[in-house]
Amino acid sequence: MAEIHITGIKYVEINSEEGLEFKYKPEVPKLKLVGTLLNAESEDEEEGVLFLTQKQLNQVLIDKDIDLKVLDDRWYLNKPLSKDQVKKVGLVDVDAEFLGSAGEFKCYEAVKISE
Repeated sequence: MAEIHITGIKYVEINSEEGLEFKYKPEVPKLKLVGTLLNAESEDEEEGVLFLTQKQLNQVLIDKDIDLKVLDDRWYLNKPLSKDQVKKVGLVDVDAEFLGSAGEFKCYEAVKISE
């Protein structure tokens, strides 16, 4: 298990990947967040994918004044995150299972969200 932090969001979409075996509530539909992830252990910050439930996404974004807009079945930020928003989102601890790499992206599944 790894502790990761979201430091940037490119977009969020409904997961359409086949064959992934999720450990956390596998029967619950997952969202796919593509963005910048910081691994707390290695302090590496890189583009990655985080699979999470709608409830977990809400836990990450709640009280951060972040607006998402829908365009072509993807949710994009209405405006870039401010430094304060990046800090607030980055403070949220995401305990995640590493699923593997897809090209240059490291893929994780969120197991627990805590602030």
